[in-house]
Amino acid sequence: MSYIPADPKAAQQERIQLYEDFFNNKIPKRLAVPMSSGSHILAEKAGISFFDFQFNWILLKDAAEQLCEELYSDTCPIPGIGLSTRTPSSFQILESQSFQMGAGGYVQHPDVIGMLFDEYDALIEDPYAALLEIVLPRQHKALGMDDPVKRGNAVHLAIVAKQEDGAQMAFTRDLVEKYGYYPGAPAGSGGFTAAPYDFIADQLRSFSEISKDVRRNRKKVIDACEALYPLMFLFGMPAKPSPMGAVSTPLHMPTYMREKDFVEVWLPTYRRLLEQYAVRGARVSMFNEHDWIRYLDILQDFPTGHLMRFEYGIESAQLIKDKLSKTHFIGGLYPITNVKTLSKEENISRVKALLDIMMPGGGYQFGFDKGAIKASDVPLDTYNAIGETIRDYGVYDNPGETFAKPLNSENFAMEETPVLNSKYAFNWDDFKKQYPYTPDSARARFEGYHKTMFDYYINLLV
Repeated sequence: MSYIPADPKAAQQERIQLYEDFFNNKIPKRLAVPMSSGSHILAEKAGISFFDFQFNWILLKDAAEQLCEELYSDTCPIPGIGLSTRTPSSFQILESQSFQMGAGGYVQHPDVIGMLFDEYDALIEDPYAALLEIVLPRQHKALGMDDPVKRGNAVHLAIVAKQEDGAQMAFTRDLVEKYGYYPGAPAGSGGFTAAPYDFIADQLRSFSEISKDVRRNRKKVIDACEALYPLMFLFGMPAKPSPMGAVSTPLHMPTYMREKDFVEVWLPTYRRLLEQYAVRGARVSMFNEHDWIRYLDILQDFPTGHLMRFEYGIESAQLIKDKLSKTHFIGGLYPITNVKTLSKEENISRVKALLDIMMPGGGYQFGFDKGAIKASDVPLDTYNAIGETIRDYGVYDNPGETFAKPLNSENFAMEETPVLNSKYAFNWDDFKKQYPYTPDSARARFEGYHKTMFDYYINLLV
């Protein structure tokens, strides 16, 4: 069967309406179907070496076209190369210890330390300078402070490599039009960032060390989260917020913390992000990694209108629904392992059972608990049956009715937008004194250049 629609434009408009209704708190006529395939799965199916395609992404083009023919989805099942994609070419140029390709052909993130315990004070005093001077040189050896020529060359070459990788995957735009897929949120309405505590744990102190730090000097960790809040806010804040867009935040650490530490150390700065994004019209799409069931009462009190995507919890789907559906969007929950370990008929039955729980009243977006790694994890016949079941069974009899609470229903007070306070921050007034003939009309350009560089450096650490 071919899934090229007879009228791609009409199909695309229908899909746009599904998402517009959903993210504007209106029950759509049916659930959207967001099936996807990782690039390694495409390569495996096509018999392409994992090492070859990651340095020549255009090799995936024919395999991508074939998958679109064979798999039903309302969104393009082939992800492009975005902000959070880890492409090996740029990290090899940077001599990265944070993101390294393993023998299996996957880019992995080891548990590495980028900042020592006695360097917290430097981070708190000028977090951006500490990242540039201390953390980046440790995590990406070519960015060492001792060789400015090598550092400058590495940054330029790594940026060019990432841009070329992204350009090679531009064929996905053609697939969106050919198959009438949902084209995605409006340009400039999305983003990506980290909870300040998770940022420290992930690349600065490591999973194991930050747990010790909370016991050693709780206040220092709290102060570091507060110091990093402006950077995480600025990195993630969309240029053009829209109800259709979202700031993605994978949440790593809370389920490994004591509840007291979660509430007192982790939560304050993340909650502040949620509030201040909401008041500016920016939705957050949080990926609640691991098992959040013990935190449902706390999640219930999160600012309204954000999307919570759950990894674990299908056994508690009804509880999640009861606790959160009146105030939040909910996604995820369906175990990807079911696709491989259960029959097609069993998967169809379990998908229907999940939808019977999550669909009434609106606000649920189907999703898997995690992505598949190998082609054998997602047998196409079963995987496609799941997508068709969502499409055909996930139909509402009350489209147009409202659900949950809109973003910022609480009318949070808008704080002053954070600024980057650092010796490395761009200052227009100082620049103007040095170059007095530069017109004020050029200010936005120069500020934009520096924001691009800021985003690049932070992206190396999230």
